[in-house]
Amino acid sequence: MAALLGCGADLEIPRPRTDDHPVLLWVSKTPDFPICPDGRLDYWDGWADVRTDPQYQNECGTCACSPAACALPARVIAHEVPLCADEGIKVKFAGAADPPGHCIETSPLVPGDAFASVTIRPPTMALACRPSDQFAPPPLSGTFARACPWIGEYDADFEGLVCIAPEHDGSCRPGFSARFEFREKIRDARTCTPCECAKPTGGSCVADVLLFSDTSCSDMLISINGIGTEEELCYGAPADSPLAGVRVVFARDEPGTCSPKATVSMVDGTIESGETRTFCCSSAEVVEVIYGNADN
Repeated sequence: MAALLGCGADLEIPRPRTDDHPVLLWVSKTPDFPICPDGRLDYWDGWADVRTDPQYQNECGTCACSPAACALPARVIAHEVPLCADEGIKVKFAGAADPPGHCIETSPLVPGDAFASVTIRPPTMALACRPSDQFAPPPLSGTFARACPWIGEYDADFEGLVCIAPEHDGSCRPGFSARFEFREKIRDARTCTPCECAKPTGGSCVADVLLFSDTSCSDMLISINGIGTEEELCYGAPADSPLAGVRVVFARDEPGTCSPKATVSMVDGTIESGETRTFCCSSAEVVEVIYGNADN
C-alpha cells in the first residue's frame, strides 16, 4: 500500500496538526487488522460497505448427518438360578468392539456354582445421528480501517496514512485531501443456524456372542448367533461351568441413516456498527522523507 514518493527538500508534505489528535490510518479490503506502533491499544476500528460476499448468499454450509452406528453388546447378566429368574450379576467385557471377535476376559469371572443361566443383551443402534459441526459465518467483504494514535513520528513499518479530523465545515484542508468515512466497528453478531438430523431409518445390527469357561476362549460353553436389536435372550448354562471369556462379533453391521432437517445452515444475526467518523489524510502515502527516516 505504501510507496515512497520521492526524495528532496522541495517536497512540501504537510505535517499533521497537533491540536486535533492526528492518527495513523490503516485501510484494507481484508479484516487483518495490524498491531499499532508501540503496541498501542487505544485504537479505533471501523468499516465501510461491509457485507457478506455475494457468492455465499448468506449460507454458512451444507448440513450432513453421520450414520447411526451399530454397537456390539458390552455385557451379559450371569444368573445363579435357571431361567434368568434372579437379578443376576452384570458381567462386562470392555473392548468388545476393538477389534470385534477377539477373546475378552470377563469382569468379573463367574464361578461355576454361581452360573446357571445368562441374559444376552442385544446389539444397539445409535438413537440419533451426529449433525455437522457448527459452521462459522462466511467472510465479510468491504473496506476495513484501524486508526492508531500518532506517536510523534511516522512508523515506516506501519502501512498507513497520516490523518487529521476534518474542518468545522466538514471539508479537508489542503495537503490532507484524501477523505475517508468509516462507521465504527462494534461487532460481528452473525451466527449460523445449527444443523439438526431427523431420526435414523433403515440399518441392521446383528451380533454373534460366544461364551467360554476359560480366559483364552478355547472351551466354548454357549454360542448364540443372529442376535438382533429387538431381542434380549435367556440361555441356560452347562452345570458347574464358570464364565471367564467371551467373543463378540457383528453378523451384520449396517448403520442407520439420517437426513438433515434443513439442507443448509443459514446466517443468523447482523453486523453492528456505530457512528460514522471522517478522516482527512495526507495524499502522501509515505511521509518518511519529512520525519528523518529517508536516506535522501
